[in-house]
Amino acid sequence: MPVAQGTHFIYTVRPGDTLYSIAQKLGSNVQKIEQLNALYPPFTDPGLIYPGQDLIVPYLYNPANQVFYFVKPGDTLYGIATRYGSNIQRVLSLNPQITDPNLIYSNTAIQIPAMIYEVSSGENLNAIARQLGVSVEQIIQVNRYRPGFSPDVLYPGYGLIIPAS
Repeated sequence: MPVAQGTHFIYTVRPGDTLYSIAQKLGSNVQKIEQLNALYPPFTDPGLIYPGQDLIVPYLYNPANQVFYFVKPGDTLYGIATRYGSNIQRVLSLNPQITDPNLIYSNTAIQIPAMIYEVSSGENLNAIARQLGVSVEQIIQVNRYRPGFSPDVLYPGYGLIIPAS
């Protein structure tokens, strides 16, 4: 499977969230969230999520290839840009609604320079990184808070966040 088509959100699980409530809030469905995040046996109990985990959530109603990140308390535009292998100017160009780069609000969705890649059977991080022109270290860095992520074993259908090259 190549780069996933459509709009996706990077959503950090909060206390009290369920997959159903996240799907309802973000226009998605539980099954696709489970698949992209390996939230099924043998990796975990179905639907088991914890506060602080970053989930990939597909938005079902927009075919545009975009990835949005929900700003967390303490985030800076510089920190977000750096995490996704970019710079403030690139993030600002994707988000003209941000008029002051020093002022971003928690829980706001901002577009980030990244893509979602759905793993195919037999693929590994080295091959994916080479194919997409990013380093293995960058892929590990942006996916480290994701459920089901292991740099050594990738499962078909699992979604990887790929930072801007």
